[in-house]
Amino acid sequence: MKIRELCEGWGVYRDAAEWENYRSMFFDDAYIATSWKQGNIDEFIEASKAGFEKGSKFMYILHRIIGSQVDMNTDLTRAVCKMKITITCRFTFDDIEMDNDADCRFFFFVEKRGNRWGVVFYTLLFDKDKFSPVNPEKIYSIPEDEVKQYPSGYKYLAWAENKISQPPKMNLNAHGPEKDVLYGRIKTWLEGGDIRPDLTGEDDPNWKP
Repeated sequence: MKIRELCEGWGVYRDAAEWENYRSMFFDDAYIATSWKQGNIDEFIEASKAGFEKGSKFMYILHRIIGSQVDMNTDLTRAVCKMKITITCRFTFDDIEMDNDADCRFFFFVEKRGNRWGVVFYTLLFDKDKFSPVNPEKIYSIPEDEVKQYPSGYKYLAWAENKISQPPKMNLNAHGPEKDVLYGRIKTWLEGGDIRPDLTGEDDPNWKP
C-alpha cells in the first residue's frame, strides 16, 4: 500500500503542477522515459514545467489512474508497481481542440534505500489510443497515411507529438517486442540485478545515473 500510494503521486502531483511533491517520489538518480521525454528526473520536471508554460502550443496532459498491482522481492527492498492508466492529452491544431485518450500501463521500478522508498526507473507501454473532437462540430482531419507509420498502441499520440515538434519515443508499444524486453528488466530488477536504460530496448551507452 505504501508503494502504491507513492506511485499514484504521478497522476496527483504532476497534473496539479505540485513539483516539490512530485520530485519527492524519486531518488536523485531516477531515470524517466515517456513518449515525449526521456532523461533524469530533474530534466523531466524542467521539460514538464516548460510544457505547462507553452499552453495550447504544447499538450495539456492529465492522468486517470485505474488500478495498481505491486510485485516485491523477498528481501522487501525492491518492487515494481504496474499501474493501469489512461492518459488524456488536449491538443490544439489550427484553433481546433482535440482530445487524445491513450490506455497504457505505467511501470515504476522502486527501491528501499535506508528507511526511504523511492522510484529509480519509470517507463510505460501503450495499449491503444484515439482522438476525439472537443466540439463535435469542429473536427481536425488526421491523415491516416501519416498515422500508420507510428506504433499501433499510440499511433495518434505519436503523430500529434511529432506535429508539435516533440518527436515521440518509438519503442513503447505494448504489442511489440519491447514488452518482452521490459518484463525481462523487471525480472532482473526484482532479482537484485543491475539494469540501465533503455528499459524497452538496447542499453543506452551514454546514460549516467
